[in-house]
Amino acid sequence: MNNIKLISGTSHPALSKKISDKLGVSLCKCIIEKFSNSEIRVEILESIRNKDVFIIQTGSFNLNTNCSVNDYLMETLIIIDACKRSMARTINLLMPCYPYARQDKKGGPREPITARLIANLLEGAGIDRIIVMDLHAPQIQGFFNIPVDNIYSVSLVAKYFTKHIFKDLTTEEIQKKYLLASPDAGAIKRTLKFASCMKLNTIFMHKDRSYKIANTIDKMMIVGDPKKIKDKTVIILDDMCDTGGTLSKCCSLLVESGAKEVICCVTHGILSGPAIKRINSCNEMSKIIVSNTLPQDDNYKNIDKLGIFDISKLMKEVIERIITGESISKLFV
Repeated sequence: MNNIKLISGTSHPALSKKISDKLGVSLCKCIIEKFSNSEIRVEILESIRNKDVFIIQTGSFNLNTNCSVNDYLMETLIIIDACKRSMARTINLLMPCYPYARQDKKGGPREPITARLIANLLEGAGIDRIIVMDLHAPQIQGFFNIPVDNIYSVSLVAKYFTKHIFKDLTTEEIQKKYLLASPDAGAIKRTLKFASCMKLNTIFMHKDRSYKIANTIDKMMIVGDPKKIKDKTVIILDDMCDTGGTLSKCCSLLVESGAKEVICCVTHGILSGPAIKRINSCNEMSKIIVSNTLPQDDNYKNIDKLGIFDISKLMKEVIERIITGESISKLFV
């Protein structure tokens, strides 16, 4: 590990510290600050010449410091440029939550494909590899001309449920009590993978999203036999929760259809705008579980039903395998 240098952006220092501690590699000393006109200044205070650099930065926002996703993205580009000009051997970006992932295609005429633009910016700045988790649209990997490691969280979710939700239950008891639900077509593959892992039955839901008003759903329905839902605790799996509109509507529909309660589990707990209010007021949702791909300290204080699973050990193992040339897929497939 002598050739590794870890550089933390300011979007999620807690996650950077956890990965650093687990790797046994100190975070590189850096200055990241803003001038009075909000321009960002970066200075790396250690030599990184001929080192394998891992930049840890996520697609976050911070209301407390008034930093947007765009601020952290610009900070990332500047850090990459500093590493490139400092003669790093390789520049690897560990970005668990990829920004603008929902803008992966044109939704109408004269619209951009912003997820591709982000890929162009990062690659043009000089990264050699990017590591992400549960991409909203897997085809984003094709926007890059460099290696992209899309790490799946299913194994971490399975461990969390086994330890905290399914504790002391037999396989038969789990199958009798719980049912998996995919909230939309995009989550089907993830749901089936978890279902296979935990030997659970599944149902699927369909939503018609309004493209006139952002974060709005026109219609939602259950696909399949609704009798499977009766008296079950339904588990919804998705890649992200932003304003909480989809999940709250899913929970209401499922309980109306006979479910006892609903547990929601998402990888990226963005929880912006009305999300906290919606989650707290959704009585049908007994628990919501998110990972720490994004900072969750404030959300944890404001949502009693929030559970968090940690990705730092998995990220540590990914970094180790990249350095040693071992297969990464064995960690989560």
